[in-house]
Amino acid sequence: MFDPDKFMDQSADAGSTTIKPIPAGEYTAMIEEVAKPRVITGPRGDSVVMDITFKLMDVSPAVAKDLGRTNFTIRRGYFLDVTPNNALDMAEGKNVALNQLRAALGQNTSGWTPGKLRGAGPLKVTVTLRPDKNNPDVVFNDIGKVGKAA
Repeated sequence: MFDPDKFMDQSADAGSTTIKPIPAGEYTAMIEEVAKPRVITGPRGDSVVMDITFKLMDVSPAVAKDLGRTNFTIRRGYFLDVTPNNALDMAEGKNVALNQLRAALGQNTSGWTPGKLRGAGPLKVTVTLRPDKNNPDVVFNDIGKVGKAA
């Protein structure tokens, strides 16, 4: 069993400071986790963001070996348009990215709740690469477009 007190006194060797990104391309994914929305404050005021973690299901064994891992997840933050009473704003042009995800999963229907995303899939996702704005040698994965699985 994990002992947090013992952990605090354990020494560690030097470790890696970067992670190799998953190659850009189209993958089959499941939704692994849906975090409760959070409020972030930016230059244009407060925004509501809901993080969704996608688990890639069809990364090739060669890529897995090259990257040195077997679990491939990518988190995407969905900025939400909300009404004054904290509901999703479903007016024309609102929550388009979230609604595209819902449509890809067959969930773009009335009576929907965000919790229905947890464990949903499969769906097709496009994985993209984004260099860090402060260090172009560091590359992050993002989820671009989403669509129905074949």
